[in-house]
Amino acid sequence: MKEPPVPLGQFLSSNWGDSIDEVKRAIGRDGNKWFKDDTNKSPFTLYASGNYLDFPALFSYFFTPESKRLYRVDVTFSDLSVYGKAKDLLIQKFKEPSYCGPDLNHWSWHDKSLLILQKDSTHVQISYSSGPFLIRNQKEGGLVRK
Repeated sequence: MKEPPVPLGQFLSSNWGDSIDEVKRAIGRDGNKWFKDDTNKSPFTLYASGNYLDFPALFSYFFTPESKRLYRVDVTFSDLSVYGKAKDLLIQKFKEPSYCGPDLNHWSWHDKSLLILQKDSTHVQISYSSGPFLIRNQKEGGLVRK
């Protein structure tokens, strides 16, 4: 596997491994608003709304079940036109995807970090996952990405 030339890095103002309160403050710094805290039950998610790539978006911040640390963020759009813009920006930053298929691209790193861009008939989603915290999530018995 050829790894992207730069690491995945943090998501907006949130760092991988941040606590729930740290992420809530970061969401505010980003100009977005959290509206539902489901971090006390599986899948341990904090939901926010706002803008990403200049499009309205719904954000799902996933936390490890025991230590409550940020390991994944999904950004969902209802405007399908964001797909082309997102793909161009991701290729500009991370170069060619590790896998490219119809309406699905992903970039993966040796530390198990993963970035997925996908589109279906109604939504576009970008999923960012920190490899080290994905592994921690699995060890704590959290969601396992198939």
